[in-house]
Amino acid sequence: MTSSDISEALTFNTFSALLQSGKPIEDAELDASWLEGKDLREVAFHNCSFEPGSDFNGIDFRESRWKDTQFPACTFKSCDLRDAKFENCSFYYADTRAGGCFRHADLSNVEFHNCDLRLTTFPYSQMFCITFQNSRLTGASLEGCDFGKVAGKRALKTRATFTDCQLNYATLSDLDLEECIMTDCDLTSSNLTNTNLTNADLKRTTLSDAETDDLDLTYADLRGANLGAMFLTSLRGYRGMMISANQQHLLLQGLGIKVDPD
Repeated sequence: MTSSDISEALTFNTFSALLQSGKPIEDAELDASWLEGKDLREVAFHNCSFEPGSDFNGIDFRESRWKDTQFPACTFKSCDLRDAKFENCSFYYADTRAGGCFRHADLSNVEFHNCDLRLTTFPYSQMFCITFQNSRLTGASLEGCDFGKVAGKRALKTRATFTDCQLNYATLSDLDLEECIMTDCDLTSSNLTNTNLTNADLKRTTLSDAETDDLDLTYADLRGANLGAMFLTSLRGYRGMMISANQQHLLLQGLGIKVDPD
């Protein structure tokens, strides 16, 4: 059996046979229940889809590969997604304007490339070494997420990478994102209240109209970033923060200091 034999009306038996053969699964409508108890490691899924609002409960997605696949407003509860990769996948359901939900999921070392994650929530999920690249996260909520990891008796530093992502109106409050990479991102009107971005790389990122009360930007790199009307007095810390020369007057004006050009 080859992947070309699959029709849109794929049966469970055909799906199981393809998994055992190690061949990619392509152009198929899948049922969430079919994944229960399956070994998906190194299995490639291309141009597949699930029913809107499907529930994945405790599914093992480890090391699976997903491309051009639709997960409209699907819920991933207590799923293990470690080392999985999603490319050009959508979790947003336009008909109901709803996003997906990853609840208590392990997303360690997961990669999202060019994915639509608008309004998706990630309550209490593990996100150590997660990567979002060129993805839409408008209105997404990462509240309660843990970007760190404990290895034996040692707590590892937080790790997260966001590059060229839309994070406008996203909820990123009360997070520990120390040393994270968040470059070329749009954080317009996002909520960064009480978040730790110490030593973070925020180069060329837009922070216009973001909520920054108690935000810690100690030693953060903000060169080339759009700081909007950021008030240093509202930050928890900004010692050693790195900015470009042309950003100085904006921060000084926020302190009530008038800058007279030479």
